Amino acid sequence: MDSLIDIRKVSKTYITGSFKVEALKEVSLQIKAGELVSLVGPSGSGKSTLLHIMGFLDRPDAGEYYFAGHPTASLAEGQLAAIRSRMVGFIFQLFHLLKRTSAKDNVMLPMVYSGLGTDSKKALDCLALVGLSDRVKHKSNELSGGQCQRVAIARALVNDPLIVLADEPTGNLDAKSRQEVMQVIKDLNDRGLTVVIVTHDEEVCAQTRRVVRMKDGEIVSDEPRPALLGREARLEVRPESFTPERLAQKGGAGLGSDPPGRSMHLPQARLGFTPSEITEQIKVAFKAIWSHKMRSALTILGIFIGVGAIISLMTISEGFMKSLLSGATEDDAKKIWVTPRHEHMKPRRPLNHGDLEAIKSGVPLAEKITPIVAGNAQASVGNTHVDASVQSREGFTLEAQKSKKNIFENRKLEGRFFTPDENSSRERVAVINRTLATKLFGLESAVNNEMRLKGITFTIVGVAEDHQAEQIFGGQPTAYIPLNTASKRVFGQTRLNYIEVLAPTPFAASEVRKQIIIAVRKERGLRDDTEDNFEVRTFEAQIQMFKDNMGKLSLVVYAIAGISLLVGGIGIMNIMLVSVTERTREIGLRKALGAKNSDILGQFLIEAVTLCFIGGALGIALGFGLGWAAYFFIKVPPTLGAGTVAFAFIFSSLIGVSFGFWPALRAAMLDPIEALRYE
Repeated sequence: MDSLIDIRKVSKTYITGSFKVEALKEVSLQIKAGELVSLVGPSGSGKSTLLHIMGFLDRPDAGEYYFAGHPTASLAEGQLAAIRSRMVGFIFQLFHLLKRTSAKDNVMLPMVYSGLGTDSKKALDCLALVGLSDRVKHKSNELSGGQCQRVAIARALVNDPLIVLADEPTGNLDAKSRQEVMQVIKDLNDRGLTVVIVTHDEEVCAQTRRVVRMKDGEIVSDEPRPALLGREARLEVRPESFTPERLAQKGGAGLGSDPPGRSMHLPQARLGFTPSEITEQIKVAFKAIWSHKMRSALTILGIFIGVGAIISLMTISEGFMKSLLSGATEDDAKKIWVTPRHEHMKPRRPLNHGDLEAIKSGVPLAEKITPIVAGNAQASVGNTHVDASVQSREGFTLEAQKSKKNIFENRKLEGRFFTPDENSSRERVAVINRTLATKLFGLESAVNNEMRLKGITFTIVGVAEDHQAEQIFGGQPTAYIPLNTASKRVFGQTRLNYIEVLAPTPFAASEVRKQIIIAVRKERGLRDDTEDNFEVRTFEAQIQMFKDNMGKLSLVVYAIAGISLLVGGIGIMNIMLVSVTERTREIGLRKALGAKNSDILGQFLIEAVTLCFIGGALGIALGFGLGWAAYFFIKVPPTLGAGTVAFAFIFSSLIGVSFGFWPALRAAMLDPIEALRYE
């Protein structure tokens, strides 16, 4: 029969500064399945180091270690973690139970890293086995020392290990609890479980069936003790959870199974994360955040403000675009605007009637050409004065107005629009928008009433509903007057502010634009190598120009938000480093129970990302709220699209991963033994 544990001339040396400590000196030891062995010796004798090597928490510097007939020197960390999870159970002197966690959840913890899923019934069976059926929901701080140690024993058994390694399991217990724990351990051994106990207590070693004494890193004696009962008697009672048949279904051996030989397969390293592990990691993340509520709130403040600033700008910008595009019609898509070019430190050449005539004669595709003179003037009625925008139009015939509904920019009109004849005779008639009508006349009808523009009296012949663009910022008061009236009577100028050209279809707009450029360049005598001194924009170009202007504004907001996010990211990194330090023992425990480095890395990354997710979600709410607050000033409802929400969460995740990676990596690389010893 091969040994379960076969250690051959193993040595281990620890180096602390300039000092070398030889913890083990060519130690050889064999332990067969079903034995109850105690390693006894004074402090510093090397017994705990030997136990840690047996349990794959440490590696020897020299010598060979065979476990279940397999050499272990070449096993990778991932496979060692799988062996710790499914073949070895640990009982620690200090219990190492998770705080604020029930006995049942503590017992289920090793299952999370087994790759086989969790089983609540199995955990309850293990607690029943150690006599704690009535303490299932009690947290660790609600249990006595002896009960905590029995929970630790149940945790060691839950994955049906081949061997249980107990490091001073009675060291911190009173006499009664010590006896209770030892009785549980002996009962487990009576059922066929291999147990190795490290102790310096002679009363404990007297209850084992083999005593291995150590001193100064060497085995000085190995004394077998006669069993009180035969092996057959000890195997009579066996709980259902630990039957060989049930263990065989999992592909391993366990309590009471035949002693392992070389044919036994070691579990392979887990790949990826199981659903139970992901659930555990998320649960641990929220528990850590909730247990330090104020600290977590201050940590996510930077993310909250940064994301809120970005989302508010995005919702307002999208609201602008939605408002503009929702009011756009097919006629808007057919429009092309010709304007003077604005260049820094260069004189601007205005548009004139020569340019207008050149477009009329040189653009055969144009369906309609409208010269426009615009400016600002004070509109007055009695003692009411309103600053208004004044724009000119050539007018529509009465027949055209009767035949086509909403002829003026597809806007509803109360009254009528002025006519080309009124434009030719420079009549003082005007059409005003609803905003100006409300400001001047309140609830009274403005049609057929009079108002003054720059001291000139105009008769209001119509009131048009506000254009979508005029509703922004609470509504823009606007008056429309005949072109010749504007040029000769109001502004006294011959130049044109811009020329509006209507293409036959939206798809023909680009071709019309080309014809306009050729015609105006010819009129102005520009050489082929000379740039245009005018602008020709289609509706799409106008929208793009708006986006570009919003983009420039966005840079300032994004810069401020970026600083906030940087501060928030540094806060995330800082709090995660603190969390790693505070939970060093927990990290060591999870590794001892089978967690891989990637498991620990994932756990802390999930915690960092969860913090950022919370900050991002709150930031979305803040940004959307700021957008609605801005609505009362700019009268543009914010728009929160799925893309904006996705951007916020993805951006928050990137911050969490970027700033949480170093603390998470630091946690993952902790040595399990050093972590468990951390004070």
